[in-house]
Amino acid sequence: MAKKVIQSAIPTSNIITDEKDLGVFIKHKRTTLGYTLEQTAQLCNISYRTLSKLENGFEGTRMSTALYVARMLGLKLEIVS
Repeated sequence: MAKKVIQSAIPTSNIITDEKDLGVFIKHKRTTLGYTLEQTAQLCNISYRTLSKLENGFEGTRMSTALYVARMLGLKLEIVS
């Protein structure tokens, strides 16, 4: 039997100011799509642990990895000045 994915809370802002904010967006998108951590890690060819750290806002995840995961999930990041 497949794991049931519970949708995470909708981000309260469209502004990303730190690792935790980015993690909230990634987790929300993943859970909205109904993907488990394991499925998403496989899709992105990264470890379960790396994805978990990214979603929980831990420092140390490469920016290239974070952007790749966001892109694989269909998130679009914009820089507005």
